[in-house]
Amino acid sequence: MKHGIISVVCLLCIGKTTLAQNTTNLPTSMYGIGELSMGDGGQYAGIGSMGIALNRIGFQNTINPAAITRMDTLCYTFDVGATFTTSRYSFQGKKSGSTTGNPIRVNIGCRLMKRWYAMAGIAPYSSVGYYIRNESEVEGTNGSIINSYFMGSGGLYKCYLTNSFEITKRLSAGANIGLITGTTTQQETQEKATVTYESRKRAFYLDVGLFYEFPSASSTKWAFGAVYAPSMPMAHDNNLIYYNDNTTEEMEGKYYRKQQYLPQRIGGGASMTTPRIVLTADYNWIDWRKNNSSGVQGMYDNQHKANLGCIYVVHPKKTRSVELMAGIGYSNSYIMLKNGKMSYLEANAGISIPILYSFLGVSAFYRKQLNSRQNLMQETRVGMNLNITFGERISRFKLK
Repeated sequence: MKHGIISVVCLLCIGKTTLAQNTTNLPTSMYGIGELSMGDGGQYAGIGSMGIALNRIGFQNTINPAAITRMDTLCYTFDVGATFTTSRYSFQGKKSGSTTGNPIRVNIGCRLMKRWYAMAGIAPYSSVGYYIRNESEVEGTNGSIINSYFMGSGGLYKCYLTNSFEITKRLSAGANIGLITGTTTQQETQEKATVTYESRKRAFYLDVGLFYEFPSASSTKWAFGAVYAPSMPMAHDNNLIYYNDNTTEEMEGKYYRKQQYLPQRIGGGASMTTPRIVLTADYNWIDWRKNNSSGVQGMYDNQHKANLGCIYVVHPKKTRSVELMAGIGYSNSYIMLKNGKMSYLEANAGISIPILYSFLGVSAFYRKQLNSRQNLMQETRVGMNLNITFGERISRFKLK
């Protein structure tokens, strides 16, 4: 157990680093609770952010809590992920870009009893990160310009505990229970006056899932998964700080913000598995109707996410094989700007390589904003996900 203790300490250090990082520089993250984390998909990031009907050896599934019942019973399973992205933005002829690289999830899972599996972890939920400069002409002057600066940072993080129960050999059920918390800071500067809005947020988080594999007399197996997360209220502790360089005056107080809620989510997925090929499809509907817009610029919009993925097993006769992956997905933003909807198309590709009791996953993705309205910002994003799933042996004999 000495190596296990060292592994846990390392994961806690990485988790602490994760909490300190931003995962976006997207200007539209100034609205709502920021840019929602896409999720890296862990070992199977190469098919995209999906896995509702995916229950495979070594896979720490964070999308469906019921689909973790095929973890290795001889090991504690650790999962660490990181992402590196480059984004390009354009708006009315002006262009900018950003590059980010951060840890994005830390998990530990194991089999507790004969039919009981558990997992604990931490991952980003949303992120705020932007820097916007606006030039405006002063009325009544001969071309005098005032510069206004808008900056934001911070984000929300999800700490969760997953419990999954194998009801039968084909049916399992599970639940994620956790806390979403974090601080976002938004700052507005004009001339020598600066207003800072700091909001500490927290909310309980819950989602439940089911996974079922249909009986089959052939080598082709079909499975179905479903997930549901209810809407949860979010608590706020809001603080406003005003500072003026001319007077060195600083004032601090509370400010009002409309009640926000974590969205309701309903999702379903199906998969077909053969010894060499796995095909899977997910659909998620995310309901933001409980949230009220804080302004005319940004309004809430319900989300639809659809994903298709394929896994190719290179050596199907081996227990652990190299696997090649590809996926494609469509989604829309939960923020609607100037009554304009923003939608995205994403393509993924990757590889999972087994190393003893571990898996090394490397994948790349390309994300393109589909709308072409001139009064909406355009975004193109490319990036890479790196994931390591490794086991710490706890027994020489398989649990029965």
